[in-house]
Amino acid sequence: MNAISSGLERFAGRKLGVATSHAKEQVIGPLLKQALGLSGYSAIADMDTDRFGAFSGEVQRTLDPLAACEAKARHGAEVSGFDLVIASEGSFGPYPPAPFLSCDEEFLVLFDALDGRTFHHRHVSLETVFDGEACTDWTQANAFAQRMKFPSHHLVVRPLEKWKQGDTQFKGLQDKDAFRNAVEGLLEHRGSCWVETDMRAMANPTRMRVIADTAVRFADELTTTCPVCQECWFRITHPLAGLPCELCGWPTASTRAYLHTCWACAHAETRSRPDGKRFEEPQHCGNCNP
Repeated sequence: MNAISSGLERFAGRKLGVATSHAKEQVIGPLLKQALGLSGYSAIADMDTDRFGAFSGEVQRTLDPLAACEAKARHGAEVSGFDLVIASEGSFGPYPPAPFLSCDEEFLVLFDALDGRTFHHRHVSLETVFDGEACTDWTQANAFAQRMKFPSHHLVVRPLEKWKQGDTQFKGLQDKDAFRNAVEGLLEHRGSCWVETDMRAMANPTRMRVIADTAVRFADELTTTCPVCQECWFRITHPLAGLPCELCGWPTASTRAYLHTCWACAHAETRSRPDGKRFEEPQHCGNCNP
């Protein structure tokens, strides 16, 4: 395996480059440094991560989130000289099981340039401050801002929901006077404006917490070793349905266990739910509550 060791030893003593221009190294770096035995970490200087897509619309993301995240990590290695690089990518939108709720889908990709290996993790959270609204007066814009936890969560103001070339756009607004001036300036010239949450990590503390939670989960997966070959990243690859109903014993659609698989030797085994739950409530049973 070239010059790197197997198992967790592959990471020990190495320095991690974090491919970010949005301060994500503050929550990702310390967690992985401790979990993987790294010598240190730092953000990759002068890296333009917006080239892979910008939430505010100036650059459209052309890849799916996981592919964009991997491309960002690989690019980070190319421009920095780091041989171990991690990148993060997030998407926001309706939560599929309950579309009236918003969710944050976060990806982390760790790229090891010594052998080209990538490790990745996906986490979906309902903890999010994410929305946008067309506003026709200051009172409406200010009410939206308060709902979005402004000023701790920054805002974006522009003429229309979809940004187009040449449009005025104010990003990272965290000062109340600057926000009001941006809104009232557009209202005076256009009669309306679009206000939305700035979803860059350093501008949205809620998202930053979700990234930190994703890093915790990723570290846990990376440090879980295969019981056969002892390689790292013995991870969950499939949830297995069939948690029995506590009333009738009928198998429900709820997860009863998880299939863990090794990327190196392909060993797989089924492990119980980590929360210890053994039965599902009858209200979620197709037999008791058809």
